[in-house]
Amino acid sequence: MTSATNPMTDDPAAGPVPSAAFAIVIPAYQEAATIAGIVSAVRAAMPGVPLLVVDDGSTDGTGAAAEAAGARVLRLEGNAGKGAALRAGMRTMLAEGASWVLTMDADGQHRAEDLPQLAAAARAHPQAIVIGSRRADQANAPAARRRANRVADFWVSWAAGQFIADSQSGFRAYPAGALAELARYDGADLRFSFESAILIDAARRGFGVAAIDIPALYGAMQRHSHFRPVADITRIVLMVAGRLLARGMDPVGLVRSLRQPRH
Repeated sequence: MTSATNPMTDDPAAGPVPSAAFAIVIPAYQEAATIAGIVSAVRAAMPGVPLLVVDDGSTDGTGAAAEAAGARVLRLEGNAGKGAALRAGMRTMLAEGASWVLTMDADGQHRAEDLPQLAAAARAHPQAIVIGSRRADQANAPAARRRANRVADFWVSWAAGQFIADSQSGFRAYPAGALAELARYDGADLRFSFESAILIDAARRGFGVAAIDIPALYGAMQRHSHFRPVADITRIVLMVAGRLLARGMDPVGLVRSLRQPRH
């Protein structure tokens, strides 16, 4: 287990994690082939924890499959983008009293059995966003995806002013306080740059960014990723550049971002 700014001294597997404080949000677009199995696996891994699947305008029966598997489903009108789906799900769960929102993708690249470890790490670091990092298993990632993620990690870490392991992983635990400004995101930020923007903005408000190791399961995906390495990383870099320019390029943040934690 690793941490970007907050070394994890507690054993994340020690003791049960109370379920009432957590909620799980899964954004899903055209994931009928995988969503039922993921919902079942999440239910088994985190019994009693509220689970919300946000159907981002799917036309293949994703929402119906999620409901049939036992998930609560929030349907968006049209394909609004992953960021919009996440924001809608987060708002819903925060309004219902969640102290932490756990997120994972619906395409099969995340394991539900890693959720208890993620939740325990979140409890150990209540002032940090915890990311499931695939850095330790990068050999299994497609070369283009690996290069794109490294570029994004550099820029997002710089703008956040701290080292971030795997800034593009959607397997995360967000404390409610880190989601206090969801209303500020709109337009392009509600597509693939949302998860990067929220890391930067939360870090600038004093939240840490920690990490646990998870496997890279790109081979388990049953359809081509919606993520486009060149186009989407370009949008992320442009978003980051805007934030850096607003802070005079933040040379101190650059130095801090290059300090990887010891583990």
